[in-house]
Amino acid sequence: MRFTHHKSLTIEQGSRVLFEMRLAGIAVDPDDRLLAVGDDHIKQFSDTGELEQQIPLPGLGWCVLAEDDALWVGMDGALFQLDREGKRIRTIRNNQLGRITSIAAVGDHLLLADATNRTIHEFTRDGKYLGEVGTKANTRGYMIPNGLLDLCSEASTETLLVAHPQKHRIERFNDAGELIDKWGKFGMHSPADFGGCCNPTNIAVAADGVIAVSEKAPPRVKFYSSVGEYLTLIESPLFNPNTANIDLAFDSTGNLYVSDPARRAIELFSLVAEEVAIP
Repeated sequence: MRFTHHKSLTIEQGSRVLFEMRLAGIAVDPDDRLLAVGDDHIKQFSDTGELEQQIPLPGLGWCVLAEDDALWVGMDGALFQLDREGKRIRTIRNNQLGRITSIAAVGDHLLLADATNRTIHEFTRDGKYLGEVGTKANTRGYMIPNGLLDLCSEASTETLLVAHPQKHRIERFNDAGELIDKWGKFGMHSPADFGGCCNPTNIAVAADGVIAVSEKAPPRVKFYSSVGEYLTLIESPLFNPNTANIDLAFDSTGNLYVSDPARRAIELFSLVAEEVAIP
C-alpha cells in the first residue's frame, strides 16, 4: 500500500489561518465530512474541503467524535454532546474528569481518554459513569510525556485501540475492558519499531482494519495491519519538524487526514492502488 499527498487545508479566505492559536484534534463523520476542533470552536468541512459551518464552544475544545446525529466534544473537566447544528444536548461532568483528549464509541458506551489523570473513563451515552479501562494492564496509569492520550475504536470488532507512548506500544481492549492484544517495541533502526522517548502519540483505524499511528521527532505516520504487521509510512516535508501530537482520521475510502499542530494545518493523503504485475 502507498499514500500520496492530495491537498492541504491551511487557509480559508485571504491570509486567514485555519485556527488562530491552536489546532487540537480532527475527526471524520459517517458522511466523510471533516471536523476540526481548535481555539474555542469546531469547523466542519465538506468532503471536498469547503467550510460548511463553525460551531462556537464555551472554552477550549480538545477533541471531537462525530456521529450521524451528534458531536461529542472533549473539554477540560467535561464532555459535551451537541446536535449537528451545535446546540448543546448534554453536559457530562464529575470529579473523575480531567482534560479529555480523545473520545471513542464502543457499542453503546463512550470511552474518554483523560490526559490529566492518565486513564480511560467509560460512560453510557446518558452520562452514567461505569469506571476505568486499562487499569489492570497499566497499574500506574498511562505514561504520556507528550501530555496527550489518544484512542480509537474499531467498529467491526467492537474493540478499543490505545496508543501508549512511553511503553512504545499499541494496546487493544475488548468491550469488557480487558486487554486482549498489545504490540510494538522501542527501536531506532527498523521502521516497524517506535523510537524516541515516547512514541506513538496518536492512532486511527480504517474500515478495513489498517491501523495508522503518528510519531514525533521526526514527525511521521506509520501503518500496520490489525495484528501489528508493519506496512508502510508517510514522511512528508510538509510537516513542521517540531510538530507533535499529530492527530489522524480516516474517511470511509481509506484516505487519511493528518493534522500538523505546529502549522495549524491539515493534510489529506490519498491511498494509491498498487498495480499488480502479471507474469
